[in-house]
Amino acid sequence: MHPPPTDLELLDSLAHKLRGLPPPPSQPFTVHDGIYIFNHNPSYLYDNYGGGADCVNFFCNQFSYQDGWKVAAQTQEIVDGSGAKVGLKDTLVFHESRWLPRTRWTMDEFMARYQEGFKWFSDSTRLYRLHRPA
Repeated sequence: MHPPPTDLELLDSLAHKLRGLPPPPSQPFTVHDGIYIFNHNPSYLYDNYGGGADCVNFFCNQFSYQDGWKVAAQTQEIVDGSGAKVGLKDTLVFHESRWLPRTRWTMDEFMARYQEGFKWFSDSTRLYRLHRPA
């Protein structure tokens, strides 16, 4: 089993998508596309896509924080090996009172910014990493 992807690897995967390119052949992790989570308990992703992994990675348009998620930490800038800014990351938590049992879910939201060469640029296309609760 491969180690979980780094923030930089996830941003690279998002940049490939925004450039209209397939994932790099060396990418050892899966990023699901076309997932609609926000009318489901987050465990839906694990039941359908997790396969026992600690995280589920997926592309999705940005959603409203009224969907039960709220920002839990200050936005982080992600830099590459040369120190260039390549994206942003927010950490979100699920509003626990919405679903029972009251499970605490966390999710990272990645935004590809500061990069060039995108086939199209959609400020709303994001990559999400949903963490399995401890």
